[in-house]
Amino acid sequence: MRVFFGTALFFFGHLICANSDPVIWSGIGYFVDSGKTSSIYPNLTSLEKELNLSKLLADEFSKNENLIIGGSENTSSDEGFNSVLIAVTSEKIRSTYRGINSLDGKNICERSYLLGTQVVLYSVSSKKILKSLPNTTKKIYRDDSKKSLCNNASLDSKIHKSRFAEILWGFDLPKNSSSKNLGDVLTALNLSEKGMLANQIDNIKKIKNVYEKGIQPIGVRNVVILEPAMKQLTGKSSGFNTHKDFVSKGEIKKEYKEWLGTMFSRWLSQFLKIPVVPYYEGEGLTLNLGTTFTDSAEVLNLKKPELSYGFDYVLRSFAKVDAGENATQKGSVWAVYSGMKFGVVLGDQPEDFKSLAKIPITQVTSRQYNKSDIIYDWDFYDLATQVGMAKLSENLVKQDKKWLKSSSEIPNKDFKKFSKTILNKVGYEK
Repeated sequence: MRVFFGTALFFFGHLICANSDPVIWSGIGYFVDSGKTSSIYPNLTSLEKELNLSKLLADEFSKNENLIIGGSENTSSDEGFNSVLIAVTSEKIRSTYRGINSLDGKNICERSYLLGTQVVLYSVSSKKILKSLPNTTKKIYRDDSKKSLCNNASLDSKIHKSRFAEILWGFDLPKNSSSKNLGDVLTALNLSEKGMLANQIDNIKKIKNVYEKGIQPIGVRNVVILEPAMKQLTGKSSGFNTHKDFVSKGEIKKEYKEWLGTMFSRWLSQFLKIPVVPYYEGEGLTLNLGTTFTDSAEVLNLKKPELSYGFDYVLRSFAKVDAGENATQKGSVWAVYSGMKFGVVLGDQPEDFKSLAKIPITQVTSRQYNKSDIIYDWDFYDLATQVGMAKLSENLVKQDKKWLKSSSEIPNKDFKKFSKTILNKVGYEK
């Protein structure tokens, strides 16, 4: 079974309620094909050992009365408690040459580092994910590397690893830190609240245990990419290059739809104040879990839920428009045409859906840049896509007249009517 991309966010709404049972802290896991953990997550698996993350996390949770430290000599999952863990869902590096800086004449190699994790609470007996809390962080560095050396392999692996460590700890390390033992530099005492690890530790300490009630959850049911957008993503439309992150051999990877689904579920969940199950493909998910006190790997086949109400995210097309220029600079606007449907889920097939609301939108982002800069358009399309999801979700709760005028493609009265329908069905409470 293949790994699902990014920060797949799993939430169950309305099928769970709080109880007083403790939760077992079970360690760090990776969503991945069996036996491929180190090859897919080379930096995170190395950091886990070098920074002794299992011990750091166990020490953090050992004094919490709501958490039981798992392991062979402690209370085990066989006693029927739910388990909680941190799952690593994505580790990605992309190197892109941006040209020569007109101010100092140096080469610009832009390297982006994306790290995704989620706190997963699951039922040991049913293997159902009961709750998940995601954190996906992208950090960009600019190196002085000429075009022929602007790739991932040309940089020392220790530098890659230290940059992922900065995402975990939430602050910039000294420039010479890659030559040192990171375990001597990064400790539990200097974890920053801005870092991913501190955020997920806080989520685990505050997590409320839940149990299944048998009522179906709400989620992102489907992600639809229409033909115009598909041609543009694959570079088959005039003026568009292939989206290098999500297209391979002329085909869109399933990770793209899963990324769209997880991002949309994130914003819906935040503004509607309910758990939202993201879209993902396949019948289940494989998690390789290295428990806190053992070196063995436990393989969990986690189940995805069936939905009662669902959101469909529809990606229609993209467009880029020039916004003026002078002798040295240029401006551009990137537009994403998308939208959503909401309705009753009647079955597993795309047509098994009774639509209750349909909202198309156009979201734009703009930038002024030097003519000598090499611009990767898909970075801006991806940004506009996420902003559009966030704004759409936010406006379901409280309408912003300025955004509605610029981005919504339906009359305000229809937007308000659809919003009211959605809020009623999902049980939104102010």
